Amino acid sequence: MSAAVTEVCDVPALRVVSVTQHFSGVTALDDVSFEVRPGTIHALIGPNGAGKSTLFNVVSGLYRATAGAVYFGEHAVTRMPPHQLAGIGIGRAFQNVALSGHVTVLDNVMLGRHTLTSGGFLSAGLRLPKMRREQARHQGRVEEICRFLGLGSHLHRPVSQLSYGDQKRVDVARALATEPSMLMLDEPAAGMNDTETDAIAAIIRDVRDTLGISVLLVEHDMALVMGIADHVTVLDFGKRIADGTPAQVRNDPEVIRAYLGAVAAEAAGAEDFSDHEADASNEETN
Repeated sequence: MSAAVTEVCDVPALRVVSVTQHFSGVTALDDVSFEVRPGTIHALIGPNGAGKSTLFNVVSGLYRATAGAVYFGEHAVTRMPPHQLAGIGIGRAFQNVALSGHVTVLDNVMLGRHTLTSGGFLSAGLRLPKMRREQARHQGRVEEICRFLGLGSHLHRPVSQLSYGDQKRVDVARALATEPSMLMLDEPAAGMNDTETDAIAAIIRDVRDTLGISVLLVEHDMALVMGIADHVTVLDFGKRIADGTPAQVRNDPEVIRAYLGAVAAEAAGAEDFSDHEADASNEETN
């Protein structure tokens, strides 16, 4: 599939600057900073309760940070309501698939084109020629995106008839339908078997390599993270404790202690980080 699947031209960086988040006296995030470089896969990881989901919700506009700021290119994200983020190029797929089960794949993904539709309610209701042409163009884009994600044969099937892994793909397709320059993925491999996890990993790589879209993901599957991420930021108790390449993070003593505990880390050794951390992640509920 060619890069024509996406209309993105310039991909800005995402900068998280000294973000702090308080909830009723509890500090969920404490002066967290990092940058998602354009066209990279950036993973946000950490033990249960580290603040990953809170930070994700700050970036996606669901929470208003107590202090600090998030910038996407020239835009101050922390000052924008969530519904405006698609307009500046941020798309999000959610951990819990929220699709209309009785509606077809095509119609579910078409919902992602809503912010790109110029025609008004009256034009749509009267099926004016301009609106029909626009509708056909958007449907063509949706079909192209679905084929890119391996959903081409399911376009006219109700989502409820699809496997869980394919439903996750539909959720990603709907996020891509907004034509983002950065895609946010909240635990994309959650609930998947090994085959489905391998498939979603390939999709994430394709989003980066073929489309040039940046990816920010929260994920507990460390084999997946270490296999596809260009950069990893690690949180623990709301603080950033590490930030670097997968190799740097894997061998960072603070990261090993955060996941394994100091005693276990000394016994296990840094080389066993991935296996032990993957076991620990199975117990997390985030």
